[in-house]
Amino acid sequence: MVSNNSKLSTETMSQLAQAKDNQYKLMYFPFHGVVVALRAMFAMSGANYTLIHPEDWDVQKPTTPFGTLPVLYETTATGEILELVELSVLEYYIGQKNGWVGDKLWENNLVKMYHSSSQAVFDKLIKTVARAPKEIYDQMLEIYTTKILPEWAEYRERALKANGSNGHYVGDKLTIADIKTAAIIDSFISLTGDRYITYEKTPAIMAVYNNLEKQPKYTTWKASEAWKAYDEMNKRLFNF
Repeated sequence: MVSNNSKLSTETMSQLAQAKDNQYKLMYFPFHGVVVALRAMFAMSGANYTLIHPEDWDVQKPTTPFGTLPVLYETTATGEILELVELSVLEYYIGQKNGWVGDKLWENNLVKMYHSSSQAVFDKLIKTVARAPKEIYDQMLEIYTTKILPEWAEYRERALKANGSNGHYVGDKLTIADIKTAAIIDSFISLTGDRYITYEKTPAIMAVYNNLEKQPKYTTWKASEAWKAYDEMNKRLFNF
């Protein structure tokens, strides 16, 4: 897939990106990995999208902007292809298109702050546990589950309680901060059971989780064969 980004001005690309009928292809590996929340956002967006996987990553890698996945290819009605990478950017981009980033300047940055925090704690899971050599896997898992994750849960619970424990980080509307947290909770519970995140210990966090679970499009996505296949592969590769 060849991007036309280099042929277009940023002004033109901005205009094209605002079209409602654009088609999307999100390329990532055939497991949840780091895109569990991003795929959920697409499923909830109602956009015309396709989830694709690299056929030969060693060959395709040099053709991507940063040699990393995920990559988003957005095709306009006139055939131009807009290419975008970096997970947090893609989640914010889809969030912007769907009104999930806050209504005003301060809200917008609060959403970014909470979203970034959940992104950071999940990144640490990937770096310290999922990528750990076998000989130190148990040691790294212990560090993550006894130090990193409990601290995140404590501070997130406090922030959510300050907002009324209503299932949202900011105000009373769904945002990418909520989606990000809710979508990664299953991984944390898979790793730690009822040690840290439960309805009794972290009711405000679980309210965020429940709120997303009630979204019809998210429920449909999570019940799909595609989601189940990604989940099975994730557990096989990473144990969560």
